Amino acid sequence: MTRHFWVLVHRYAGLFMAFFLIVIGLTGSIIVFNPELYDWLDPQPKVEPRAAPILDAYTLRERAQALVPHGMVNVLSFHIKPGDPYVAGIEPRIDPASGKPYELDVSTLYLDPYTGALLKRDNYAGDIWPITRQNLMPLINRLHYQMALPGSIGSYLFGIVALVWTIDCVVSAYLTFPVGVRRRKAGEPSAPAKKQRNWLARWWNPAWLVKWNGSAYRVNFDLHRAGGLWVWIMLLALAWSSVGFNLNEEVYNPVMKAVFNMPDPYGSSLPKLDRPRADPALDWRTAHEAARKLMAEQAQHLGFKVEREDLLMYRSDQGVFLYVVRSDRDLLDEGASTTLLFDDMGKFLSVTLPTGQNAGSTIHTWIFALHMAQIWGLPFRIFVTCMGILIIMLSVTGVYIWLKKRKARRLSQERQLQQAAVSTS
Repeated sequence: MTRHFWVLVHRYAGLFMAFFLIVIGLTGSIIVFNPELYDWLDPQPKVEPRAAPILDAYTLRERAQALVPHGMVNVLSFHIKPGDPYVAGIEPRIDPASGKPYELDVSTLYLDPYTGALLKRDNYAGDIWPITRQNLMPLINRLHYQMALPGSIGSYLFGIVALVWTIDCVVSAYLTFPVGVRRRKAGEPSAPAKKQRNWLARWWNPAWLVKWNGSAYRVNFDLHRAGGLWVWIMLLALAWSSVGFNLNEEVYNPVMKAVFNMPDPYGSSLPKLDRPRADPALDWRTAHEAARKLMAEQAQHLGFKVEREDLLMYRSDQGVFLYVVRSDRDLLDEGASTTLLFDDMGKFLSVTLPTGQNAGSTIHTWIFALHMAQIWGLPFRIFVTCMGILIIMLSVTGVYIWLKKRKARRLSQERQLQQAAVSTS
C-alpha cells in the first residue's frame, strides 16, 4: 500500500465521481432553500390568523379522514404555525376484495385549522415530465439524491458514489500529508545539515495555501488540495450522511451500530406484519395519552425536558406508534427529533434522544443537521450553498489536473520512444 497506490485510488475515484458530484453540488446549493423555493413556485393555501381557537389535532385528523374513506391519515400533527393550513398526508387502505391498496385521487389534504374546511386537494404522484412549477423543485431534489432515475436504480447508484466519496475523503486527506525526508543511498555525499521544520509546518505550507502567482496548473492543484482541506470535516459529514440517505439499511446503520452501538430511532429494523393493520388496537386519543405517559417516564429516567409535542405517527405495516417531541436535547433550529417508539397496545419499545444519549445518535444528528443546513440559521444555509459550489470546483480542478498529467505522461512517452528510435538507428 504505497503512496503511489493511494494516488491511483484517489485519481480514479475522483474520475468516477466527478460528474455525479457536479450534479450533487449544483442541486445541493439550490435545495438548501427548499422551503422558500417550494412556496414561491407552488404556493400552498394560506390561512388568515383569527381570534377563534385552532381545532384540536384529533378533530382535524378526523375531518381529513372523513374526506377520504378509503385512505388513512396516520399522522397526528400537534404543531401548526400561524398562517399555515393543517396538512394531512393520505395513505391508501387495503381493498379486502383484491388484497391491494385502493387507487386514490388524492395524496395530501389542506384544511383550515380553525374550521376544518377543505382548502386544497393535492394528488402529486412524483411525475417529473412535463416540467411545471409544481414539479420543478421535486425534480431538482430527485436529481440531487438519485439523478431522477426510475425506481431504486438512482438511489443505489448515488449510494455507491457516496460510499466512494467517504473513503476518498480519508485518502485525499492522507495524500496532503508531507512526504518523509528521503533516505540517502549508500555512497551518496552527505548534504549540509539543515534544521528540519516540524511536521505540522511542512504540512501547512504548501498543503493549506494557494500560490496565486503560480502557473495555471499550480493554482488549480493548490485550489484542489487546499480547498478540500479547509472544509474537510464538512465534506466528510456530507459524504457519510449521503450514505445514510441512500444506503441506510445496507451500509450506514450496520456500520454505525457496529462502531457506536447506535440505536434504531425509527424502528426500521422491526419486523413487518403479514398484513398491514389499518386501525391500531388503541384509538388515537388513548395512544396519545399512553405516549405522553411513556415520554414523561423516560424524561425523568434519562434527565431531559420535553419542550413541545410535534407529532404522533402510526405505522400500519409494523403496528407501532412513533411519538416525536422537541426536547432540550434537540439540535435543530426548528422541528423535533426526540422519538419514542411503542406498539399499538401501548407497550414501550424504545426512546432515542438526538444528542447526549449515545455517541452514534449524536454523530448521526450532527452530520444530518449539517447536511440539511438545519442549524445556525441563514448564515449556515449560505455556507452550505457555497459548499455546493466548492464541490463543483474540486471536481473540475481534479479532472483538469488529471488531464494535464495525462498529457505530460503522453509527451514523456513520445520523447522516450523518439530517443529509443534515435539510439537504435
